[in-house]
Amino acid sequence: MATMISLPIVSSCSVETCGFNHNGCHAGAINVSGDHAHCSTFVDSDTKGGKEGPAGVGACTRTDCTFNDEMLCTAAAIEVGASFDTADCLTFEAR
Repeated sequence: MATMISLPIVSSCSVETCGFNHNGCHAGAINVSGDHAHCSTFVDSDTKGGKEGPAGVGACTRTDCTFNDEMLCTAAAIEVGASFDTADCLTFEAR
């Protein structure tokens, strides 16, 4: 039996070119990684898809972030948008 855990949500995403973004992020869960907290779930596509409801944050490899606890995000919610790259976690906060 699968266990449901509480994941932080993607409260907003301003990356219009992502296939999961249509009135909010509809990926099942996103991952944040890389040298500038990139949303590694970003897919550049005109085709829109995903699930109903907001996405969660599945994993974060930015262990230097204030909200990272053993590669899990502890923020209540994150925002995704353009920063260093097309789709970055704008909630990232260095320790």
